[in-house]
Amino acid sequence: MVKIFVYGTLLEGCRNYERFLKGHVFSIQPAFVKGSLYSIKYQDYPALIDGDQMIHGEIMEIDEHLLPVLDQLEGYYGKNDPMNEYNKKIVPIYDKNECKMDCLPVYFYNLDHPNQSDSLEAIITSNDYRKWIHSSHTS
Repeated sequence: MVKIFVYGTLLEGCRNYERFLKGHVFSIQPAFVKGSLYSIKYQDYPALIDGDQMIHGEIMEIDEHLLPVLDQLEGYYGKNDPMNEYNKKIVPIYDKNECKMDCLPVYFYNLDHPNQSDSLEAIITSNDYRKWIHSSHTS
């Protein structure tokens, strides 16, 4: 088993959780990572970039054999690969009181990718992808 932090379509109940993680998760714990969360033009998944907001997500304990599947889903080809859609960084993870809980791998959107430098659409002000996706489908 390994721990990961997720904040977008891999959150429990979201589409990629259902496709890739359901039945392979041993525990889920609400948590936060520091960054800024954006919608991406013409996409239905979010971009996490460096920032100082507390972004809501979940720590999941999963089967280790799923890591290559998640890397492929996130367009992660390897450390410092310029064609990564997302870069994987090990960063501090916090609880709701902003106390550090752990350091875990998190996928950050790669703004250095030549096709992604101007792809951010709007900041997700709730800092919560699940809330944003529900509000954007009901408004």
